[in-house]
Amino acid sequence: MKISIIIPVYNAAHTLRRAIASVDTKHQYEIICINDGSTDESAMLLEQLQKEYKNIVCINQENQGAAASRNKGLSCMTGDVFMFLDADDEFLPRRIDFMADYYQQDEHVDIVIGQIARENNGEWQTIATHHAIQKQEKVSLAQCPEIMQSIGPGGKMFSNKYVDIRFDEDIVFCEEHQFMIQAYKKARDIQLLPNIVYGYNEVEGSVTDQRAEQFEIYIRDAINVRARVMETLLLPEERIYYSYRMDELIVSYLLQAHLMKHKAITQQLLQTVITYIKTMQSTDYSGEALFRIVSVLERGGSNWTKSLYNQWREALLSVGIGRPSYYRFKVEILPRRAKFRGKMKLKQYLKR
Repeated sequence: MKISIIIPVYNAAHTLRRAIASVDTKHQYEIICINDGSTDESAMLLEQLQKEYKNIVCINQENQGAAASRNKGLSCMTGDVFMFLDADDEFLPRRIDFMADYYQQDEHVDIVIGQIARENNGEWQTIATHHAIQKQEKVSLAQCPEIMQSIGPGGKMFSNKYVDIRFDEDIVFCEEHQFMIQAYKKARDIQLLPNIVYGYNEVEGSVTDQRAEQFEIYIRDAINVRARVMETLLLPEERIYYSYRMDELIVSYLLQAHLMKHKAITQQLLQTVITYIKTMQSTDYSGEALFRIVSVLERGGSNWTKSLYNQWREALLSVGIGRPSYYRFKVEILPRRAKFRGKMKLKQYLKR
């Protein structure tokens, strides 16, 4: 069996060697590195690594983003299975072959999902919300919508029958969701493994700050991604679970990250959140996810004026959510301002 490892590379000169060195397998393999217009020494390092590793294929392109880089890798791969590795992450030792063994044991298995972990004080720690899929079991999307917790491409082995699925290149936030949902939907059996296979390495200061500053762009992307995924999912249970995954665990924490840096409620922010809530009404959705978005905005924002609050109240009433009068809001809700989680905890929700 031949394994293709696809690595998008953008300004990763300090971590790329570690990532490539972590590709540890007895199988035939190829490493496809797509240099996405890096402005650091990544291109020079790739030339050096090609001399050291005979199985590396390097592709240079103008900066187009991670989705386009992964798609380029898919168009060039020749393996029986493929995996993705970000240039600042790493595979744990012998885990590629561990996953390959399970893939080869059953011809009906199309995807193998291992656990992703973050380094914390020298130890790898799994993601708390992935608890439901930390088991050794064969499932399908319909049987186990919880697999949507693991909605990034890392830590997975895919059959090459999915080589024609593509990542969304017209967005920058959650561009992997539609790819993953299509793969999950098409899979006959999906092998879950409780073992950590993939180490995610946080770039200090990058995740929370970027989400806070790009809030408007990311929310527009989230609306588009959400619509595409909801159209792809067939069962109401799947769509409600995806609402929990997207609306609560991503969008509400994206809003929280923004409010941690920009607490003042503005007309633009209010309208953005109202627009998102109204788009939720056109699909199945998790009520708990909706109310968390409401709670984050009300308790996390400041400088609420009567005019802004009345707009907010009327918008929520139009979707069947009652809110108190402005004066009751000031007395009963504003004093109970949310104490948001610290940045490190918040990052766990914004990047998984």
